Amino acid sequence: MNRAKETKSTITGVYEFKDEDGVIYKMKILGRGEELFFQKNDSALICDISARFSVIDPEGIRQWDNGKKISDEERAFLLAKIIELYKKAYKDDLTCLKF
Repeated sequence: MNRAKETKSTITGVYEFKDEDGVIYKMKILGRGEELFFQKNDSALICDISARFSVIDPEGIRQWDNGKKISDEERAFLLAKIIELYKKAYKDDLTCLKF
């Protein structure tokens, strides 16, 4: 079982958001702030961040827990959504390392 899938089934204390289309998003900073768990409906991923410096590396957004690869177009959408929801959850602006 991959780590995102395992985390998805056991995680507690996540921030949960529902958009106007009924899509449910969940997020939580993991460990010492070096990773972020992110879930869109039933698909989840873990990507690299620095909570200390409020920075995300978009290159870490590569694959869903079901093995489906994330396209460049989808990555751009997810990056924008993560930045938007991170601000709501953690009251801090998340910036992009590079893209």
